[in-house]
Amino acid sequence: MYRELDALLKKPPLYEKTPEKFWDDPHISAGMLEAHLDPTTDAASRRPQTIARSAAWIASLLPRGARLLDLGCGPGLYAKRFSELGLRVTGMDLSARSVAWAREHDPDSEYVLGNYLEMDIEGAFDAATLIWCDYGALVPQDRATLLRNVRRALKPGGLFLLDTFTPRRYDGFKERTWWERSAAGGFWSPNPHMVLGAEYLYEGHVGLSRYVVLEDGNARAFNIWDTAFTPGTLAAELRAQGFEPMDFYSDMEGNPYR
Repeated sequence: MYRELDALLKKPPLYEKTPEKFWDDPHISAGMLEAHLDPTTDAASRRPQTIARSAAWIASLLPRGARLLDLGCGPGLYAKRFSELGLRVTGMDLSARSVAWAREHDPDSEYVLGNYLEMDIEGAFDAATLIWCDYGALVPQDRATLLRNVRRALKPGGLFLLDTFTPRRYDGFKERTWWERSAAGGFWSPNPHMVLGAEYLYEGHVGLSRYVVLEDGNARAFNIWDTAFTPGTLAAELRAQGFEPMDFYSDMEGNPYR
């Protein structure tokens, strides 16, 4: 038993994917939606005041009536703000639960249930957004696919706005393992379960949160990657897919980069 559990928590190769669903898991998505809608935490979406400031700044970059594609839109917290500010908005997300909530609470925007790594849209949008550091959760080949898809979806001269963490995210980081018990079910499963967790750091400012969910006769592993970028490393990836020119800010509110 020890060897089996130890193997589940061994540090995996850089950017190894796990087959389990996360964002669109029927049970996990309920907890994710609850976190999105909690105004007291930044766990899934930023707090309402930050969302309002970000949406106002982004809308100020575009003419009224411009078409905006909000990727990874979740329950539409940004999309609804964009729409209220005069933009024509399409949100896209993997979570059927979040998309359903968004459609119910924002009839003025269009919401699409889909994977932005598989979208095939040609020259339809004036701008696209990918907000709350989703970009860094992707492995390199998926980041390249995303950028190609976004560039194809934009009109000539269109804007792509995304945010990432900087390497400061890992200041003082220490690798660790932990465990927790949920006898009555919890975030990861409605059934009694235990979670074995590990946090690892790799070269190139890449972090991994690994969660192993143990139920009776079943073990599921989730690798959640988180790559941090400098302006130089991010610019190199953007430039390789044809994005030019580019500007850098401290946040999605347009504050000067520092």
